[in-house]
Amino acid sequence: NYINKRNPNPKINCSVENLVHIYYVEAEREGIRPDIALCQAIKETGVWGYGGDVVPEQNNYCGLGTTSADVKGAYFSSAKMGVRAQIQHLLAYASTRKPSEPVVDPRYGLVRNSYGARTLNSWTALNGRWAVPGYSYGQSIMSMFREMLSK
Repeated sequence: NYINKRNPNPKINCSVENLVHIYYVEAEREGIRPDIALCQAIKETGVWGYGGDVVPEQNNYCGLGTTSADVKGAYFSSAKMGVRAQIQHLLAYASTRKPSEPVVDPRYGLVRNSYGARTLNSWTALNGRWAVPGYSYGQSIMSMFREMLSK
């Protein structure tokens, strides 16, 4: 309902219900909060309205690999693979454990190699890491999550 109220025609190649289901399957497999990961995607895509550097055909719901206006970022073959890549990228920050499924996140190794044994333990710890400078990146995701719960 939260998504449909904000964008009744999201630019995705499956139904909103199916996309939400994919988030729950992929995130729960890896121990990532699916509801908050979904809020991150809502933020990154403008509720799947896009308008930034990433285009809907990329199935890239979190701007993976988009490091500047000249770099479009990663392309994924399906909504499922795009969600899986986002979840794996979150896992790379949150854990040293390898993903349960083969890695599709093209930046997974970069994060793991950079952080070594260190991990992040909160969504707000993504500030300045997922989006730079990103001073309030994690807070904005959590604010959206609280708003979604209150509706």
